[in-house]
Amino acid sequence: MDASEAERRAALLYRLLRAIALLALIAGLTSLLNEQNNLLVTAGFYGAVVLWIGAATWLVRRGRVLAAAWSIGVFFWLLIALVTLLFGGLQGQNASTFTGVVLLVGSILGGSVAILVAVASSAWCALIVYLELNGHLPPPLVAYNPINAWAALVATVLLTSVLLKESHASLRRAYEQAEKLAQERDEALRRSIQGQKMEIVGNLTSGIAHDFNNLLTIVSGASSTLRRTVASTLEPREALDDLDEATNRAVLLIRQLLSLGRSNAADIEIVNLSDVVGSLAKMLPRLLGPGIQVKTQLAEQSWVHASRVAVQQIILNLAVNARDAMTRGGEFVLLIETCDSEVQLTASDSGVGMTKEVMERIFEPFFTTKSAGTGLGLSTVRRLVLQLGGKITVQSTQGSGSKFVLVLPRVGTPEASGKSHESLPPEHMASGFQGRVVLVEDEPLVRKVTSRVLREAGYEVLAFADGEEAWGFLEHMGPIDCVLTDVSMPRLDGEELAARLGRTHPQLPIIMMSGNREPHPEWLDQATHRYLTKPVDADLLVDTLGRLLRQQRTNEAVLNGTTS
Repeated sequence: MDASEAERRAALLYRLLRAIALLALIAGLTSLLNEQNNLLVTAGFYGAVVLWIGAATWLVRRGRVLAAAWSIGVFFWLLIALVTLLFGGLQGQNASTFTGVVLLVGSILGGSVAILVAVASSAWCALIVYLELNGHLPPPLVAYNPINAWAALVATVLLTSVLLKESHASLRRAYEQAEKLAQERDEALRRSIQGQKMEIVGNLTSGIAHDFNNLLTIVSGASSTLRRTVASTLEPREALDDLDEATNRAVLLIRQLLSLGRSNAADIEIVNLSDVVGSLAKMLPRLLGPGIQVKTQLAEQSWVHASRVAVQQIILNLAVNARDAMTRGGEFVLLIETCDSEVQLTASDSGVGMTKEVMERIFEPFFTTKSAGTGLGLSTVRRLVLQLGGKITVQSTQGSGSKFVLVLPRVGTPEASGKSHESLPPEHMASGFQGRVVLVEDEPLVRKVTSRVLREAGYEVLAFADGEEAWGFLEHMGPIDCVLTDVSMPRLDGEELAARLGRTHPQLPIIMMSGNREPHPEWLDQATHRYLTKPVDADLLVDTLGRLLRQQRTNEAVLNGTTS
């Protein structure tokens, strides 16, 4: 018996005991006013009833509801059986009070017990009839009196009505609870179906995103190369800026699609939220347009566990949402505040605001109020915030703008947490030999563009079309400084290639790249392993590679100095 059923039975038995006590009081007063009744017998009879009701109430308060129901049921059955035996058999409606006992135990203990009591009552009444017909019934202690018969009838009718009322109320509550459970079940089913739909959409977009990210890698790499070679005149530069902006927005859309039902926990680290937001805020004016002013107020030491890419995506999505709400221009404000255990990021705009109905659905996937919107921006924001262990709320009224408040758990600095990161300066395009890199990429154009970027940065590049081809070389390789590999490839993918290299060359630096798959977090815990999300910016690729090799060479120098 669950807690709710126990509470229901206890409440019902309380009400029944109160009703029985009231009926006993009425019947007792009526019997005392009848001069024909024996005062001592009447007082003893109703005194026993009151004492037993008190004992049953005590049991209910102690939580022993079933014991109380059994005790009160058995007591009244025995009492009525005694009345039929000593007070004139079945005359005067004495036996009719068995009906109240059957209803009482049935309401608390169930139908099976009620049937058992009904059978026992019928058998007892048959015995009384037999004794009376054969002259064996004891002489009644009190002569038949219509007032006593009336009292017995009133007690039976009133008790029956109380039981029916309480049973009806109990059934109504049970129905309401069942309806509530059915609604919760339907809501859970709806969410389950929605989750399956999101998973299907994620799987469908994953394959498309892989090829699309490869194309964006080519565009981004070509743009980077052109930017370094074209003359610094205004018109070509503006064209390249437009190309970069279009690429960045395409990257944002692909990441939104890939984020459906997926986790980006692989690149979680301790970051200063103000640094990430402040760096990105410098690029927002170009994204939002000249009519929107970007303002920031950022607290220092706002350290959180987060992914830099996730934070950037959150800010970009909120910024784009704010831009669409400020068609006539306005202000987009980013505010970061800290307290003992939390970091609060507030993004507010002076746009048109939202209605209550829109706010209730604003974080639903594919819900949008824009004619050409995807409905993924704010749902992605909410998903990322929840993945980072935070929460997000929105405040808005029509005509007064909107305010999104993000709260993330605050952590100590990387040094205090024992996770200090290298603070090496960025590795820019350099002249001279920088190292020997094996590039593994199945897409020919991506392989070509990436090779060109690395060669311009001073690296010797050995390029292979898949993991099997690269492994054939790496098994018997000469000096190699780093392996740069795609994750999704035919024959032998990047993860299996990295696993083989981990067994044969555990100290070899490896960088994985992908637009739709992330390596296992345990793999990324290795100091010589890195992961980049496609499309990979040329400067970021060279910077990551340079930092990784310099760290590796520093560690080797320290090790050699220790052993020499």
